[in-house]
Formats: sequence, C-alpha cells, structure tokens
Amino acid sequence: MNSTSLLRQKAIDEIREADQRFSVMSEKQGMAKAFTAYAADDVIRMNDGAAPTVGFDSLRVQMSRLPAKGPVLTWQVLKADAAHSGELGYTFGQWTLTRKDGKGALNAQYGVYVTVWKRQRNGQWRFVLDGGNTTPEPK
Repeated sequence: MNSTSLLRQKAIDEIREADQRFSVMSEKQGMAKAFTAYAADDVIRMNDGAAPTVGFDSLRVQMSRLPAKGPVLTWQVLKADAAHSGELGYTFGQWTLTRKDGKGALNAQYGVYVTVWKRQRNGQWRFVLDGGNTTPEPK
C-alpha cells in the first residue's frame, strides 16, 4: 500500500470507530448528548418530513426538546469510506429507534442512514451532514 492508501484506510477505520462510539453514547447517554457531542459547528441534520436543522446552535436547541427518558436510537455501520486526503468520509448503516408505548411495551422503528464525517482542526472526527429514512424491519 502506498502512503495515500494508508492515509485513506486510517481515515476509514477512524470514521467507523467514531460512528460506533456515537451510537454507544446515544444508547447509554441519550440522543441529545450524543448528537451534540459528535456534531461539527457547521452541521446539517436532515429531518424526516421537515426542514433540515442547520448549524450547531440549532441542533442543540432541537436536541434539548427531546425528553430525558425518550426513545433510544442505536445504529450499526454497514459501510464506511473516505477521501484519499483522509479529511472527509462517510458512514452508511441501519438504525433502530426503540420507545415505550403508553402501556410500557417496547416498539421499534427501523431505517437506514448516511453520515458525512469531516476531520476537524484538532484531528477529531465530527459529522457535518446526517440523515436517514425509515425502512421495514431488517431481515
């Protein structure tokens, strides 16, 4: 492998790892904490059936509206890739949103997502674009 290929592969591995840590934080500490921890300042979040959320401050306000014991969002990376420069990449995968209904029974919703990641000046990966849609339950 040449140095460009190594740089790209290192970025792919780092992006996959960041995405997995993001999901674990969402599961254990809630969506609001996770989304604000991993978002870049210039983030854009696509919202199903609504206008996108643009910018970190808008995302923080959106996330602050979520109930503390609200639904639990987790996901699994199916594919990750990065530019040869090692500065930009994406993840694609499946998500599950689990919530309790009025009787305390768990209901799950499923979907797919794509997240675009950008290396920040401090070397950390933050997402700059995130969106997805619902799908039938995966087989």
